[in-house]
Amino acid sequence: MDIHDDVELIMLGLWLISVVGIGILSKVHFKNKRLEQFRNTADNLMKSYVHLYDKENLSSDQKINRIGNAVIDGLEAKGFKLNEQEMQDIFREVAKEMNAQQDTQDK
Repeated sequence: MDIHDDVELIMLGLWLISVVGIGILSKVHFKNKRLEQFRNTADNLMKSYVHLYDKENLSSDQKINRIGNAVIDGLEAKGFKLNEQEMQDIFREVAKEMNAQQDTQDK
């Protein structure tokens, strides 16, 4: 084995490392892109449903429940799978959005 063979083995090793690295980084990138799409979709659905249910004569808890369920149904219809923690986060964000909207209307 001479120096040329060693150089070729090193180049092959670096090439394999770069291919594996690209695979890992692309998987992370697409996962982050999917999470960003989830966040944008949930935010848009939540805001539109808050405005829709704002005019109804319901208690705050009933509005939060209806809006949260509508957002969850909308996300599932778009192909997102939600776990219990994500559902609780959606209801919490709906309550925050409703409070922010009420504060804006009070001014």
